[in-house]
Amino acid sequence: MRELPDVYRKLLVRVYSNAILGVKNTVRELAESTNMIDDHLAELCNYMKNEKFISESKGEFGLTGIGRKRIKVVFTGGVFDIIHPGHIFALSSAKKLGDALVVVVARDKTVLKNKGRRPLNSEENRLDLVKALKFVDVAMLGGEGDIFETVAKVMPDKIALGYDQKYDESELKREAEKHGLSVKFTRLGSRMPDIKSSKISENREIFKEF
Repeated sequence: MRELPDVYRKLLVRVYSNAILGVKNTVRELAESTNMIDDHLAELCNYMKNEKFISESKGEFGLTGIGRKRIKVVFTGGVFDIIHPGHIFALSSAKKLGDALVVVVARDKTVLKNKGRRPLNSEENRLDLVKALKFVDVAMLGGEGDIFETVAKVMPDKIALGYDQKYDESELKREAEKHGLSVKFTRLGSRMPDIKSSKISENREIFKEF
């Protein structure tokens, strides 16, 4: 399989991302979101239709199975209560694992259930902060039940786990298989393991050494 030029790969990522978010993939929308002029975008879409990477119906484009195989989707998640350098390092590392990075932000109720306290920032504010990161292609709120319901919607190629997330990778693999999902797991490292949102809220002096 020949290497796909970056411009086509990025456009496939945008078509994929919009579909996950429920955004219509029209020429106008794609041109605006990729900073391309309409005519050039239309030419690229025609090429990808001919290659069967995308399909078109009533002026809207969708990713085909062939097109989906040409991009790698990475899935990760967390609370992201206070965005700090550790988050930036982890998420930028996750992005390097594939073409599209999907970040799931934990719901307020999920944080309360798992940590025994509410986050400092609301789920909507935390979602907006993650959306603002340039290397995040899709930021979305998680569900309140089985995490694999969200994974099934995204259908990632890889799931990137945070260095301090207390998940048993073997158990996750078994659960993925139960849901009919074929996905690889990887554990992200941390350049700053002592920096955590909970510690920052308790002690702002933690940044003085950086």
